[in-house]
Amino acid sequence: MRFSDVRESLRSIGVVMSKRGETIRLNYFGGLEDTAKYATDLQEALALGRELAGPRRSNGSSGR
Repeated sequence: MRFSDVRESLRSIGVVMSKRGETIRLNYFGGLEDTAKYATDLQEALALGRELAGPRRSNGSSGR
């Protein structure tokens, strides 16, 4: 698994991923610091990115 592959995968579901040193930062497009999540490896980054995307995709789809 490469950084660029994970970044593109997460981008397709609305999550931005960047890296500084050994720290990987994940957030929504246009998200502020209070919504950012941090990871130290690509597996963790992929899992956190999918978690971030999950609630936003289901917003408004409660059937009410």
